[in-house]
Amino acid sequence: MNLIAAEWIKIRSLRSTYGLLVLGLGFAAAAAWWLGSRVHIAPGAASSFNPLIYPYNDTTWGFLTVLAATFGALVIAGEYSTGLIRTTFIAVPARHQVVLAKALVASAVMAVFGVTASLVSLYVAGAALSGQLSGLSLDQPVVLRAAALSALLPVLGVLVGMAIGALLRHPAAAIGAVWGVLLLLPAVLGSGTIDLGSVTQAMPLAAWAAIAHTSTPGPHPTSLPGTGVAWALIAVWPLLSLATATVAITRRDT
Repeated sequence: MNLIAAEWIKIRSLRSTYGLLVLGLGFAAAAAWWLGSRVHIAPGAASSFNPLIYPYNDTTWGFLTVLAATFGALVIAGEYSTGLIRTTFIAVPARHQVVLAKALVASAVMAVFGVTASLVSLYVAGAALSGQLSGLSLDQPVVLRAAALSALLPVLGVLVGMAIGALLRHPAAAIGAVWGVLLLLPAVLGSGTIDLGSVTQAMPLAAWAAIAHTSTPGPHPTSLPGTGVAWALIAVWPLLSLATATVAITRRDT
């Protein structure tokens, strides 16, 4: 418990923590309102629209996931850049315990952020769509599932970011890698220029969209995994990220 408390103090003292949280919540609310307020549905056509794509738009939640991963990268890479990590390892020689404590605290922060952002998006979009689309209520299982999975995305993102931060150990490099891997790489692979859209099915956002049914319809729909594969990916990504961070920190010198 002392180690967890110490990690909480470190994370709480980071100014970037509050900046990322405020930016993320503001972006989620603004995006939900902007998307919902631009909808103009002809009478009788409401049944052909999926209301979940407005509060849980893939672009919005992709950005929030990247913000969470940026936070996770800074949790580890930032401590390496300041040299504080040496003091931490002197105080706690069992490095895997340090990684676990960081992961628990960072995940808890992102869980609160995810739940808040999910609810804000849901109710802001619902208000913007009022009179045109209905069905955005947590009483409905499909909406509750989408809200819960969306709240989980930042937790998944922060663990991926921690893994990248542990591998690179430099804040600027880690942040660049986070944005490249989670945001730019899927866009490039899924484009018509490079026909590797099937690779994007393994990315966290694709798994989320497949289960939450939040993909935006269009002439070139996003390549999504099957439901069973998507659930497996949701479970594997956090475990793989945590294992990667642990191995990178315990097997390499400070």
